[in-house]
Amino acid sequence: MKSFLTTILAILCGVVLLWGNFHWNDKTAVKVDGASVTTAAEKPVEKSSEQKDRVAEVGDDLLTLTKNWPAEAAETFKLAQEEGRAYKVLIAGSSAMGDEPTGWAYLTKEGLIQSFGEENLTVEIMEFEKTSLQFVQENNQEELASAQADLIIFEPFTLNDNTNGVGTENSLINIQTVLNHIEEISEHTAVILTPPNPLYNAKYYPIQVDALKAYTEENGIPYLDHWTAWPALDSEEMNDYLTNGSPNDQGHELWANYMMDYLVSKN
Repeated sequence: MKSFLTTILAILCGVVLLWGNFHWNDKTAVKVDGASVTTAAEKPVEKSSEQKDRVAEVGDDLLTLTKNWPAEAAETFKLAQEEGRAYKVLIAGSSAMGDEPTGWAYLTKEGLIQSFGEENLTVEIMEFEKTSLQFVQENNQEELASAQADLIIFEPFTLNDNTNGVGTENSLINIQTVLNHIEEISEHTAVILTPPNPLYNAKYYPIQVDALKAYTEENGIPYLDHWTAWPALDSEEMNDYLTNGSPNDQGHELWANYMMDYLVSKN
């Protein structure tokens, strides 16, 4: 009796093994012209050491371009590369940014994408023709924060404030309100301030811009002082770069070149 049961169990085990083997072959078969060809299970293709070295080299080259950036901005760019996502730059300000394609903001956008590659970096431009007071009262800072940019280059309406009676102290308070809101909503976002264009022989306006620069220095806010690239404020040469108080094509090109020298390190 025991011998009979042993035999039955052996037969059942054999059937199970044969069925399992048949089922596995059927699952791993590839249909070719109606016939089934059994193949080995696919395995993930690993990158060769040469491919890995090439990816690392490209990454290092891109990181070198960010050498002038604020530390937190360069760090988030590196993180974006590791995550395989495009780093997002937002350029925001007044109409002093100019029009596409010759405005400094658009020239800077084009230069950044050419330098980093659109798969690694994107640029958005937002224009607001307002004073800093109107900007805050209308809660436009929410638009900057909700953009979830990694880096914001912000021209904070200082010229509009000057021509529309917003005093220096109030202008700086409004700027701080904007910065506080961005930090609260999007704490990973780095912000760089930059002034509007200079004016020929202006008197009070340069004082307001000097106050903006001093404010950034006191509060450790990165500041791109493109005024250093323009002719002296009392030089008639300034009029070669301005038309009716706004940058012309030559002025926008000068401004964009300064921004690109900072944003894309050549060293």
